Amino acid sequence: MSGWYRFCRALFRIYFRLYHRGRILHAERVPPEGPCLLAANHVSFLDPPFVGLCCDREGFYLARDTLFQNPLTGWLLRSWNCVPVKREGGDLGGLRMILRLLREGKAVLMFPEGTRSPDGQLQPARAGIGMIVARTRSPIVPVRVFGTDNAMPRGVSLPRPAQVTIVFGEPFVYPMPADFEELPAERQKALYQAIGDEVMRRIAALQREVRILTPPP
Repeated sequence: MSGWYRFCRALFRIYFRLYHRGRILHAERVPPEGPCLLAANHVSFLDPPFVGLCCDREGFYLARDTLFQNPLTGWLLRSWNCVPVKREGGDLGGLRMILRLLREGKAVLMFPEGTRSPDGQLQPARAGIGMIVARTRSPIVPVRVFGTDNAMPRGVSLPRPAQVTIVFGEPFVYPMPADFEELPAERQKALYQAIGDEVMRRIAALQREVRILTPPP
């Protein structure tokens, strides 16, 4: 982890704690080393930096390639381990980068829903995360983000002082069939979707952990 990454993470943590009264639950569940996919729900542009600052290990993040068009912004994003990917259509370069990072033992943040939820509710998973899991057999850490849709909803350019909570779930390894490589393409696609659905189920289940810790009004 570079000194610049540590410095920026420390600054973001101060901002997170003071301005958003940020709460971090069970960050110790993130494996301290080795490959892992941090799979989080997505409701705001604040989600990637907030999930990253809650981890004690270096993370890598996916970002729209259009955000890298400005040279200064592009440099900053790359210095924070952001990987440019195309939102529309297949992006083989981005896919290869994700696979390489996981095979090198990195932690990669992905949003199974593919894009921000329009209403703050959990959306169905896309098959992309299932394909990554199937190709790398990486452990998955479900992550639930609460409050960023109030802190910075769609159409708002400056964050509001709403409380934010980040909850990490127990890591798990999806049980892959031994003959996965021999399965027909349609069966493989169905498996990708099943993996994504299981990830979203575990993200949804993290609602209970926040309810236990939040006293009734």
